[in-house]
Amino acid sequence: MTDTPTLRIAIIGAGITGLTTAIALRKLPNVDVQIYERATELRELGQVIALNPNGLRTLEKLGLYKLLSDEIGYKCPSGIPQTLRHWKTNEAVGREQHTAHVEEKHKMARYYRPYLQEAILQYLPREIIHLKKRVVDVKIQSEGVDVEFADATIIHADLLIGADGIHSAVRGFFVPEFELKWSGLIAYRSAFDVKLLDGVKDVPEDTTQWWSSRDGILGTRMGRGKYGIVAFHGVDPSKNEHLLEKTHWDETTDTATLREMYKDFHPVVRDIVGAAPNVRTYPNFYGGFLDTYQFGGRVVLVGDAAHSHGGALAANASLGIDDAYCLYLSFLEKVSPAGRLDLGAAELQQILSLYVGARKPHCEKVLRMVHAMYDANNERLWGRGEEQETDEQLREKLRTRPYAEWIHEHDVEAAFKEARDQSPHQ
Repeated sequence: MTDTPTLRIAIIGAGITGLTTAIALRKLPNVDVQIYERATELRELGQVIALNPNGLRTLEKLGLYKLLSDEIGYKCPSGIPQTLRHWKTNEAVGREQHTAHVEEKHKMARYYRPYLQEAILQYLPREIIHLKKRVVDVKIQSEGVDVEFADATIIHADLLIGADGIHSAVRGFFVPEFELKWSGLIAYRSAFDVKLLDGVKDVPEDTTQWWSSRDGILGTRMGRGKYGIVAFHGVDPSKNEHLLEKTHWDETTDTATLREMYKDFHPVVRDIVGAAPNVRTYPNFYGGFLDTYQFGGRVVLVGDAAHSHGGALAANASLGIDDAYCLYLSFLEKVSPAGRLDLGAAELQQILSLYVGARKPHCEKVLRMVHAMYDANNERLWGRGEEQETDEQLREKLRTRPYAEWIHEHDVEAAFKEARDQSPHQ
């Protein structure tokens, strides 16, 4: 940023989406980007996170080449996203497949979340990240937006970006009636040194999901010698709401709970679970649909703050990265031939409207799929006395499970260009 800033941008949230949004928007001329994070230190929970071809392509377009390296991201040796195995026999019943046009460097990769955040932070100056900043008030003014924090400080910005996740405080000021729903799933996560599995026989090299009719568990290697477990256990949400009061993102659970849950699974699953030194649990939430992602031409939402789909389909990180890039592309449309970004309120409103027009249809389609998936799962498990899924039905479901290429290989740039060409302001 060598030119005098004329556009002040404040980003709330220093997660993967917030950091990527800052990197993207700092590429614009004469802007000042600042990040505000409620946490007391910059750290991510030590869990597994997946980036799909769409997210990896976008990171490359933004110049974040280190994130595509095999050093921090782990790709399946067989070149597929993952294998689906039978819970009892360990048979490989199904395999997801990338489409033919996905390059090797863009194939789905799994990361240890703190390492991914660390790599992203290398592309940002630390002085623009402000910690211990919990938002308590947001007011849109005629010439911008004021944000008040719990420490009694107030900032003024031309644009406020809510990248503060599924429990977004920014969203709450503009959509106070927004509600999160519990899917009925409790997620159990663990991440540890892969060397702890040295004594376990036949640990798959590829990312693997083992499924029974009731529960599923994912095991995957990650970059830099880490291994991750993600297990989902379904409980009847109508009879277990009390769990929501004590189960949080970072609640530590006795590892015996997970061992008991998978005691009847194939020995390789039991051994992998038995090696986990710790387990963290949280209730799996997802949200409803927003009428818009922007408010008053001064506030815009990205990532889970905009489309709260609760991490289903391993899509949320890549969706947020694509949000960041789409917002950047929307701003690029207003860069003058002289290479400056001189915006009035009307131009800023047009930028945000273009971003929403390009992202909302796709993200809502993903969210509709998530709603249908959770509704169907709860009806199957807790419905009106329907027969339980047979083993043959389970195998057929795994064998025919589709790879959602329209999500994982979405072309955000093509979608943006289509929305731009249809915009009345172009």
